[in-house]
Amino acid sequence: MSGFADIRGHARIIESLRRAMQRGTVAHAYLFTGPPGVGKHTVARTFAAALNCLDRPDDACGACRSCRKMAQGNHPDFHEIAKLEDKKFILIEQIRELIKTLQYAPYEGRVKVCLIADAEQMNPEAANALLKTLEEPNARTAIILTSSAAHQLLPTVVSRCQTLRFGLLAEEEVRAWVAANMSAGEEDAALIAALAEGSVGRAATLDVEFLRGPRLALFDALAGARPNDVAAALALAEKMLETDPGLVDAVELLAGFVRDAAAWRATGDSRRLRNRDAQAAVAQYAGRMTIDALARKIRSLARARRLVERNIAKPAIAAGLCVELLSPAPTDFAKGRLPR
Repeated sequence: MSGFADIRGHARIIESLRRAMQRGTVAHAYLFTGPPGVGKHTVARTFAAALNCLDRPDDACGACRSCRKMAQGNHPDFHEIAKLEDKKFILIEQIRELIKTLQYAPYEGRVKVCLIADAEQMNPEAANALLKTLEEPNARTAIILTSSAAHQLLPTVVSRCQTLRFGLLAEEEVRAWVAANMSAGEEDAALIAALAEGSVGRAATLDVEFLRGPRLALFDALAGARPNDVAAALALAEKMLETDPGLVDAVELLAGFVRDAAAWRATGDSRRLRNRDAQAAVAQYAGRMTIDALARKIRSLARARRLVERNIAKPAIAAGLCVELLSPAPTDFAKGRLPR
């Protein structure tokens, strides 16, 4: 288990946690909240290791017996709870087992530490079961909740935690992480970092061959199609489905492209673009749309994302969206109607 120095970004939060350890003012419960993939879970596990590190008072050394056990996943005083793969929620049975465990003194560490990952996935029964433990904490326990959707947690749970809000990472921080962890060259690391939108979790999912191949082909097809050309729109829809049958990634890619087009139309500043390697296509597309039209298309892409999440028929979503993307005027899709 490495220490805080190996974590990219979040210096303010890490310093706050270190000061609490130095002063002996560690809270009994924390809520780490912020966008997905920015490092909440990594900071939480490092904090958990630091709380029981044998060699350092405010960090994890990575070498002592306690830190080695944390790294190997067999520390008796660390417990992590997450949603089981075949379940929709974190269940009350998981929380009850945790509560039973926390009733006993630490086996070998200073404190028992429990990490509840993606805590918004607790069902109401599980969250309510956790409340009593949060209200009457054991002096030798620390509970850390992580969440990318803290608004979905019970307000009573949130109120009993010290909340630390994580922001997006700077692009250079993501680039450094990519270079160190993804065996990417300088140019590829820069591209991935630009598209990761401040999330190393998202960066880890990006494949360079896809980015330089199907992604750019999709952008070129959109930029090169004639406005109001229904046949071209349907061909573009087919390309979307071919690129990504589930449409999740294709919609996200096009949303980023259209946001870039809006930024280019408004400022003409290439430094504002995330898809910098597609600047020519961005400029071509932006040149035939007004700012208002581009804003409408961004809203339509957000609607398409919601429809995909609801598992609406993918060909209908793709067709309606692509007709909208090629039209300077509002289409049925922008007005909330799918093609029949």
